[in-house]
Amino acid sequence: MATPGWMPPTETERRLCEATARGDWNGQIAAIAGEDLYLAAPQQGQDPLPVYDDPATGGKCLPVLTRGMLPPWQPQQLFDRVTLEELAQDWPHDQWRLAVNPATPAAVYLAATPPHRATWTAMRAHYGVRPGGLLATHYGGPLTGPLAQGLACGAPLAVHHSVPWNELGTLFLDPATDARTLHEQWSVTDPATWQQRLSQLLAGQFVPAPAEAALRRRAGTDEGAAKAEAREGTAEADVQEAELPELVTRYEDRFRTDGLLPPDGRVVSVLALDLVHAVNLVRWGLSARLCAPQQAEQAVLEAGARAREGYGSWEEFAAGYALGRLLAYDQGWFGPQYAETLHLHRTLTQDPASPWRALPFA
Repeated sequence: MATPGWMPPTETERRLCEATARGDWNGQIAAIAGEDLYLAAPQQGQDPLPVYDDPATGGKCLPVLTRGMLPPWQPQQLFDRVTLEELAQDWPHDQWRLAVNPATPAAVYLAATPPHRATWTAMRAHYGVRPGGLLATHYGGPLTGPLAQGLACGAPLAVHHSVPWNELGTLFLDPATDARTLHEQWSVTDPATWQQRLSQLLAGQFVPAPAEAALRRRAGTDEGAAKAEAREGTAEADVQEAELPELVTRYEDRFRTDGLLPPDGRVVSVLALDLVHAVNLVRWGLSARLCAPQQAEQAVLEAGARAREGYGSWEEFAAGYALGRLLAYDQGWFGPQYAETLHLHRTLTQDPASPWRALPFA
């Protein structure tokens, strides 16, 4: 039965509760078949599996959590990411049950005999892995205000991985994967290198510098260029346009065709690329326990403030991110990276549930 006044934090828990209310056992499995589940990682001296005697079932259960039911961030409380199929393959005892979100309004207890586990595997094969590129919201996370605005600046990567855009907590994907991402992509291995990369991203030190300089001169946001334009009039603006890298002009033309820019629109800056990465560096760092929640919140707030300094709207920010991403990863091919960037842009600018539509920019 549903708990009065309780709102499922994500769509997964909503589907799970609806299946339970219907008495639909297969529906319960379907609700989690394509989702990541989270198993508490053992601390030193603990048993590798957190099996417990559950009074609801009268037997031993192995507990896992859906993403929306993860507890608040704790420095020593880590979780491993698992799937229903992996649990089916490595299940340790036929008499144990799988307790999904035990002792919560979204609790489900699944029998785990060999026939039951065969059903888990079949359902996973039927529903598949949850695809990337989905917009997700955590209804227990920030939905309004400056922190939500800052988190919305990181939304493209959240959508890319199909994780809630407004979550700042226990993990991004999982602590081990997030730590590996920091190490392999950003050479971050400890709090000091995390802070260094964060400062560099907030300062826009990784964006394509020639393109950024040319865009700022054209927009008149570079102080020297603005003074020169005031002295020399429109001829200066024509020179600035000619200084734009040819690839920037090609992308802007294509953006106008595909709706990433209005017919007379221009990209004002590619700083958004670094700000998107900054917000997610914070989320990865929090998951990898390289920073604490208060520090993370302040960094996200600063990213939001930097975005408002550089842009006047979500539309400008979106176009800046798209161009920065393509200059960095597509480099004029108009290939899979372009298609992916276009999908992210359309999801975040057209979906009514998107923070880029629901939240004010300023």
